[in-house]
Amino acid sequence: MKLSPGTPLTVALAFDASQGRLPVARVAFADRKAQLEWATETIAARLAVSPILYPPERGLQAARSREFDGLHGFLADSLPEGWGHLLMRRKLSKIGVNLDALTPLDRLALVGDQGRGALIFEPATTPADDVQSLDLDELAAAAVEILKGEEDALADTLANLAGASGGARPKIHVGFDASGAISVSEGETAPGHEAWIVKFRANDDPIDIGPIETAYAAMALAAGLDLSPHRLLPAKSGPGYFATRRFDRPAPGLRLHMVSLSGAIEARPSLPSSYDVFLRATQAITRHAADVSAAFRRMIFNVLASNRDDHTRQHSFLMSPAGEWRLAPAYDLTFSPGPGGEHYLDIEGEGRRPTGDHVRALGRRHGLSERLMAEVVEAVRAAVADWPAIAETAGVTAASRNMISAAHESVRGYF
Repeated sequence: MKLSPGTPLTVALAFDASQGRLPVARVAFADRKAQLEWATETIAARLAVSPILYPPERGLQAARSREFDGLHGFLADSLPEGWGHLLMRRKLSKIGVNLDALTPLDRLALVGDQGRGALIFEPATTPADDVQSLDLDELAAAAVEILKGEEDALADTLANLAGASGGARPKIHVGFDASGAISVSEGETAPGHEAWIVKFRANDDPIDIGPIETAYAAMALAAGLDLSPHRLLPAKSGPGYFATRRFDRPAPGLRLHMVSLSGAIEARPSLPSSYDVFLRATQAITRHAADVSAAFRRMIFNVLASNRDDHTRQHSFLMSPAGEWRLAPAYDLTFSPGPGGEHYLDIEGEGRRPTGDHVRALGRRHGLSERLMAEVVEAVRAAVADWPAIAETAGVTAASRNMISAAHESVRGYF
């Protein structure tokens, strides 16, 4: 699993499976920091693979800090975190490899061509194994056991399906064809199949987390947010599993380059930040006023819908093969009280009780008109007010409906 001493890691972009890969950079490690050298092709095309930091210029560019395992932030985005990290650790331990003994470049080599977005890493050392089961109920049960710290016969299957999954909740990457049939293949999905993510329940999630996230997606769409297609997959018993189409895979065989807000500006997701930073980064990266407005709308939704798990890995940007950056659809929208009852991203310095005055002051700073802000707030407020009906339709339990309704009512008083 270790790269040979002195072997640099080659980074490329794979936008289209039917075409060649575009060389991006070579990366080596020295003094606990990655050293990046952009490829001639990237420099000539002036392709901003790192949308804010590390411009495509000649010469070595060292990672700015050791905060992201000594990697450049946009590269660190490709490493599995949370659930994906847990599965990778377990998978490697079975073949006698200690994940902690591997360098960050070794871990990127493990990702190979199976990560998020369009970045691929060579030489790839991804351990291959055969998928033996795709019973969603069995996989969900196996995920619960793994989170408890117990081994399970389906652990390898989960690891193979998880890819470079982030976040704490168990999830798998699968493919659906036009008829809804599910498929599995190593790496990318089978021909003619769309790439989807299916989420399972974590130990501290409510039993109806699938319906809750489904209801939040419906509520967000009603509020005017941009989301990827989603569905609630049935379980043999109990609530179903939330599934959403991967927005970094726009069509079978196609990929988009993806960087999170965290990776773009190198802001650790475990630390507080601000919506001012998010809006400024959106303007700097996309240069589209519509994206800044969309980021503002997402902020209003997260406040009024009590989604306080809004850290810097919960917002991303997508780059087309032509090099154009746009704000990615919203994702991981659900009820969350946040750390200590606060938003990860504050509004004008307020994370616990942001008010209408706070959001309007921030909007003015970013050139949003009073009329636009009022329209956004009213649209989101109306959508959140429909939570009881939306949640009941999605199959959310009465206990969860009432608990979340109380949280919405509490926040509404500050606007």
